Amino acid sequence: MATSGEAPELHRVVCAIDSNMVFPLAVLVSSMCKSGTKPFRLTVGYLDGTLPEAAREYLARIFSHLGIAADFLNLDNDARFITQGHISPTTFAKFLLGDAISDEHLWLDADTVALPGWDGIFDEIATASSAEGLVVALRGSDASASASANPSDLPFNAGVLGWPQGKRRDWQAPLASLAVVDTQEQYLFNLLYSQTAKWVSENFNTLTYRLNKLNRLDLPFIVHYAGPHKPWHLVPSLRHRCLLHDCPWVAWFEAEAAFLISLSDTELLTPTRRYRVGAVSSGRLQWGRESSGYRLLRLLQWLGPLAKPLVGLLSLGRRWIPRGTHPLH
Repeated sequence: MATSGEAPELHRVVCAIDSNMVFPLAVLVSSMCKSGTKPFRLTVGYLDGTLPEAAREYLARIFSHLGIAADFLNLDNDARFITQGHISPTTFAKFLLGDAISDEHLWLDADTVALPGWDGIFDEIATASSAEGLVVALRGSDASASASANPSDLPFNAGVLGWPQGKRRDWQAPLASLAVVDTQEQYLFNLLYSQTAKWVSENFNTLTYRLNKLNRLDLPFIVHYAGPHKPWHLVPSLRHRCLLHDCPWVAWFEAEAAFLISLSDTELLTPTRRYRVGAVSSGRLQWGRESSGYRLLRLLQWLGPLAKPLVGLLSLGRRWIPRGTHPLH
């Protein structure tokens, strides 16, 4: 604890991205600054060759504008770090960064947004033991689910991880012997930590597929936009139905708006707009059922002015549409 005249303790937040996630990371860090009460520093990891120097320089300027001390860490790639659906090899960086940083820290996936109370997890990390090994959020109310190969059946989602100080568990040998399953990284984290982890409220990692709309009287602390289609893939002109419904994407739209306002009258606004436009069409077209929402958003981008009447027509069938994360409310 800092005494009078000393600099306050800086907690540590760690993320990893590739070139597709530059704008979402900027929005996330802005939301952390706006809603948090505890000072933090940031480490951004990236697999070698996946985050251009220009993107790193842009982000460094953004972090400086936000008053955040930050550094970048280049990480060795590995043939075992595979692409699975919409999940890029960068997701495995959380293992590499966990090994590289033995001090306590918070890992956040970049497809999250921080709301008031998010930094309460630092207190949970500080009191976690090395025997527990990891602080994770409940997926619903059941922390006893078995580590099945189905991602939605795993005890926890690995998008928010609190690392206590200490040596990390070996993941290299289990990964080398692991057969290919859905979300290798998620499965491996659950295999290694689900039996001992310290569990915290789902509010610290609220998956949007579990929400239909935001409860303004009981907001989560961290909203996680899991799945292939993300709020930044929805063109701004089609956001009105989601805003009226108060769908979970609204938390990200509000964070984005606050971030852009903070850049008004600065030279950072022009490059930020370029990264924002690029984010709309980021991601990979795939043909599995789980990617149907992403394909719809790409279609709406392609249709331009014809998209709005199509959304109105499709919304007539909203009772049959999966809840929460779509523009068809």
